Parts: sequence; structure tokens; C-alpha cells
Amino acid sequence: MPHRLTTLRRYKISNDVLILILEKLDPNTLYTTCKVFGRVYELVMGFQHLRYKFELAMAGMKDGTPSYYSKPLSLRLQLLLAYRENWPKLRWAQEQKVLIPAAATLVNVCGGFLYHVGGQTLDLMELPSLRTGRVPGQTKHIRFDTAPRADCVVIDPMQSLIVTSHTFGGLGSQVALRLKIRNLWTFEKHPHAASHTYECHTQVAQPVTKTSMVVCGYKMTVSLEFLGGTVKHLLIDWRTFQAMWLEEQDVHFLSPKSLLTVGYSRRGAPSMKLYNIGDLNRTTIEREYELPSIWAGSELRFSHNATPTPDVQLSRDGLFHLDPSTRVLNLTVKGGLKQSTLHWLFIKETYFRPASRADQRYVSWGHWSQACLGKDLVASEIIGVPRVIGSRIVYLESDSGSGRRISIIDFAMPANHPGSSPRTWSLIGPRARLTPNESSRSIPPSATGHRAEGICASEDNIIVMFVSFAFLDFIDKWMIR
Repeated sequence: MPHRLTTLRRYKISNDVLILILEKLDPNTLYTTCKVFGRVYELVMGFQHLRYKFELAMAGMKDGTPSYYSKPLSLRLQLLLAYRENWPKLRWAQEQKVLIPAAATLVNVCGGFLYHVGGQTLDLMELPSLRTGRVPGQTKHIRFDTAPRADCVVIDPMQSLIVTSHTFGGLGSQVALRLKIRNLWTFEKHPHAASHTYECHTQVAQPVTKTSMVVCGYKMTVSLEFLGGTVKHLLIDWRTFQAMWLEEQDVHFLSPKSLLTVGYSRRGAPSMKLYNIGDLNRTTIEREYELPSIWAGSELRFSHNATPTPDVQLSRDGLFHLDPSTRVLNLTVKGGLKQSTLHWLFIKETYFRPASRADQRYVSWGHWSQACLGKDLVASEIIGVPRVIGSRIVYLESDSGSGRRISIIDFAMPANHPGSSPRTWSLIGPRARLTPNESSRSIPPSATGHRAEGICASEDNIIVMFVSFAFLDFIDKWMIR
């Protein structure tokens, strides 16, 4: 009687068939497949169109729009490799200095523009980018009369939107807020806005010390810090002017329908709350995240992420762009029991989701801290605030030995260029899914002798601010030739 055995046969897929399968995979799936199968990796490295998708995942990027597919694949791959290689190493080849009048009251970067306010005039200078084919000689320079002087400016070129804010004395000595919601290119009324101007009262009589604004799709926030420490945030749909006030330490968009806040309860316990803001007439708190009690009394601030959220329309004029799903949240904890220490908390934004069950609405710090990374720094050594671009954090720090230097923490997967980590990470969660890659570079010799006061960043540029001679040093850091 014949002996029967279970037979397992494996058939080798030909390279031609395997290539057809790999072409159907998205960049992240292709990257994961390459990690598991050595044969797939070798095959991908031999074909430019497959390697391009692989390198997109490595850099935390997404491909551009179909209008850019006509660009030679070799050029797109070359630029992508330069972008991925040089960002973590802070390597650049071009520097440009821009003189800013000493009378300028506001200088910042937003939406791919460097802008400054002087009197009632707003000047916009478009930043160059090889990723979009915008060389320095082709950038736009725009000037508007904002009368009265703008306290803050926010720009969204994808929606041709620019908003300026102005605070003034209103009824009963309370501060009033005026927003001008305009077309970016003409400064006329934006076609989607209900009116060219929105005004409201803040119910606070103390002077405003700082104003900041963020746009996320059709929603925007206006954050006002008043003398004495009061902080209020206006959350508004800039099309319909539906609006509400929030009194929290800070707010951060996860999407046009989801907002994260950080602040204190009535008992003084710090926490973060996840709001559903799809309808501003019916906002709800979907989840609350406990923060360490040792942070009670500290100043809690989010760092705005310069890249769009996943639900917002992306740029149409780039060969490639940062993948919104890789965005990292940065929370800065300052003061409290350790006045000399600055604590940075990092976590992937995709972690924050509504609870599937009612008993999961409150998340303890012991649970969700496992998905976080924490870093302690000396507060006096950090100049300005950190800037977040997708999964990268750029900041300016002082060093007693080398003066000022630009530093970066790159969480793009994987850590391809491990740099030195002079400071110990105080928290490494076992489920963090973040691998930090740190590096630093001294301020360029061309800026020696000038006092660095702050730093700004976009997907393509790092801008270091100097005030000694009232100019900015602009660095297009990935234009490698």
C-alpha cells in the first residue's frame, strides 16, 4: 500500500510577473516587502520606477500630481535621493541673505512665503524650491496695504487664502478682534468667505501680548495671549463664520474635523483633549489623555506642523511632498518644578483617534506614554521655538564652544544616518514607532558676528533670523548640485 505524504510545492515567480505585482504596491507596502524579501529588494534596486517608490517611503514622502509625471524619472529620483540624503545631515549648497527693514514689527514664514510687516504694509517673498521647480529668480514678490497694521498673518496658497488679524479696543474696554479674509494674489475678498472681514469681542480687557493663527482646510484658529497669562483661542469656519472660543493652554489641528487641546482641569490636573469639530455648533470631546502630574503649573505648548494634515488638499506643483500620515506631534513643557529644564514630548499624530467604547474615553498617562518619546533640554540653550516639518524637528541652540548651531531630529523611517545624541532621551516608549536620528551643524561662516534670534522652516528651506544688522539669513538647504 503506497505511503501518502502531504506534499508542499513552491513555484518560483518569474521576475517579469513579480515586477508587475510590485508595480501595484504603494510605497510603504513596497518598502515593507523589501525588508522581508531580499530578492524583492535586489529587484527593486535594479529598476528606477520601483526604486523611486521605495525611496519615497524611506523619505516619508508621497509622489506628486500626474502633471509632473512627464518629468524624467531619472531627474525625479536624483532630486528625491538628494532630498532624503541631505535633510538629516543638514547639508545645503546655497545661501541667500534678505534685508528686512529695521522698522519691521513682524517677520515670519508661512505657506511657502517669507513675510514681514512694516507700518500698514505687508511684504511677501515666495521661497524657492527645486522640488517644485521654483528657482530664486522665479519667485514672486507681493506687497499689500493692510491698513491698519497686521498683528499676525497666515497663508494657505492651496486655497489662495491670506488672513491678517488686528486687535483693537472695543465696547466696555474689552479687546476686539478683526480678521481680513482675502485672496492671496489680489487681497480682495476671498470668493469662499461670507464677507471680507470678520469681527468679534474677546470678553477680555487686558492687552494682547501675542497673536498666532493656523489654517486647516476651511477651519482656522486664532490664539490670543493676554497680559497676565490668559490664553483664548477662536475656532472659526472662515467660509461661514461659525465660531467658538476655547480657553486652553494651546490647540492643534489633526484634521479639519479633529482638534487636540492641552490645558488644565478645574483641579489643576494637566491633560489633552480630542475634540470633534466637524460641526462647530455641536463640538464634542471624544477622548481625554492624562498628562504627568509633575507638569502641573508648567507652560504647555504645541509646535505647529508646517505640512498639511491628511484630509487637506496637497500641493499640485511638486515632484513629491511629505506624507501627511508621517506627521509627528511635539508638545513643549516649560517651567513648573524644573524651571531650567525644557521637556519635549513626541508622538505620531495618527495615535489620536476616537474611542471605540465608552470605557476607553479616558486614557491614562501610564498607557499612552508607551507610544511617546521624551527629551529633556537645558532651557537657556534653546533659541526661539522648535519648528516641525512632517516628521522632522528643526531648532536653534547655543553652544558655549561653537556659538549657535542648527539641530535636527529626523523621525523619517528608518534612521539612515545615525548621528550623535549628546542628550539622553528621558522617555522611550516601547510602542513609540519613532526612531530619532539627530545631527547638528554650526551657523554658516557667512553669518559669523551676527546674533541669531530664531529659526523658521518649510519643506524646502531653513530660515535663520539675525537682528544685529536687521537682516535674515535664508538657507535653501537641499539645493545640492
